[in-house]
Order: sequence, then structure tokens, then C-alpha cells
Amino acid sequence: MGNLLSDAEIATYRRDGYLVPRFALRGDELTKLQAMTERLLANNPHITDGTIGSPHLVNGKGSQNVVTESGWLDVARHPKILDMMEQVVGLDLVLWTSTMFHKAPEIGPATPWHRDGVFYPIEPLATTTVWIAVYESTLENACLRVIPGSHRAQQVGHHVTGHWSERAGGGAIAPEEIDEAQAVDVELKPGQMVIFDIYTAHGSRPNIGRRPRAGYAVRFFPATSHYDHLASDEDYKVAGGVRNRELILVRGRDRAGNRFGPVDERALVAP
Repeated sequence: MGNLLSDAEIATYRRDGYLVPRFALRGDELTKLQAMTERLLANNPHITDGTIGSPHLVNGKGSQNVVTESGWLDVARHPKILDMMEQVVGLDLVLWTSTMFHKAPEIGPATPWHRDGVFYPIEPLATTTVWIAVYESTLENACLRVIPGSHRAQQVGHHVTGHWSERAGGGAIAPEEIDEAQAVDVELKPGQMVIFDIYTAHGSRPNIGRRPRAGYAVRFFPATSHYDHLASDEDYKVAGGVRNRELILVRGRDRAGNRFGPVDERALVAP
């Protein structure tokens, strides 16, 4: 493992719940990510404004039947990304999902304040997200926003309603639990990334700019945690579905009895 993150960076991540590391995708790796994004959006026009779940799984796996390609898994398992995850998560790593977040120019909707943990059937609850900017991510085109330190209580907090409903702004943390004056806008250049904790409150404004905003998020949990494939889609809202989630052990060994590889949700029974 290469120590890509300094002790100071790790301390910042522990304190604030998020970090923009020095490492970024550049050159051919960034060009490839941008080209794959264009193809992903073109091939899935019915789900391009919002979340495209698990593009790293080919052959239309997942409830959205995403038309995708193998290169997404290469990004998700990038050795340097895994090196950073070892430093903040541990030696035993599970890649459990990835998501393309896209906001179209001038019409891309806001994403309300939320903590990801409210949506994930993982116990003990632990996940770290690496959100990679495909294009420049700025105030104008709705960069990610975070509230530093909002992870410290290790609680998901009270969310007003379920996942992204129109009625209540969707998955929003109750307003009294958020001090928006503390929010930080995480502007990123193409290829830069932000790492954040499952309990870190985050969201984004609508895209009022003339350029699209796209971010490819890959998520890892320590293999000491267990993913519940028997959880209900009604209780946990993961883009691409809950029960058919294909876990990939990317480093180390499983220590919690997780199911790996393709999952046929129709055949699932309690272990």
C-alpha cells in the first residue's frame, strides 16, 4: 500500500468528515472517464438527470438495467483509490456500489441535505464514498456541499421523509438539525475527488449554469461489516436496487459472512 494520504490529511478527514486529497485522475485516465460518462448518458436517456446506479456492473445488472461498459470497474478499483481507502477504512475492503450523479445544465435539480447512512442496509453502519468530478464542479453548476464535523455523533439524524420524494424535498434532514451557515462548497477541477464519511451531511444546489455537472461516486465498506441482501427496497433506497446488490471484495478478506458475486434476488433466503 502506498501512503498517498499524509497524517495531516487523515487527521483532517477524521475531524471534518471529508477530504479533498492531493491525488486526482489526470491525462488519459480523466479523458477515459469523461468519454465513458458521455456514452453512459447517451445510452441511458431515461435516467440521465439524477442517479445512474452501479455502472461498474455490466450486462444490465441492477434494477435500472443500466447499459454500461467494463471501464467503470477499472475506475472503482483504481489502485491509488484503494490505497487511500486502506488508510481510512482498513485492510479489508468491499466495493458495494457506484453511482453516476448527473445534473443537466440549467435544469438539474437540487439535492437536499442528507446523510447516506439512512439508506444503506449495512451493519455495523460504515461506508466511505469517493466522489470523482468528471467535469469542473463549481458553485454555478452545483458542486457538492458538506457540513464539516456533521459526522462526529455517528448518527444519521432525523430525515423528514423517504428517498427523494417531491412532497418533502426528498430524503431531507429535518431543517432544525442543519446549520447551513456552516456549509462548505466543495469546488473541484475535473479528475479531483472528495472523500466523505457515511454520516457526513451533504447536498447540492440546482444547476443554474450552462455546463453539466457529473460526479462518479464509488463506495466502500470494511469487510467487518455485513450487507443485508434481505433488506427491503421500501426501507432502503439504493440506486439500482437493494437485494440484487453485487458485492466485490477488492482487498483483504471478508470477516462478516457477506455474499459476493452475482445475486439472484428471487432465490435469496436467510443464511
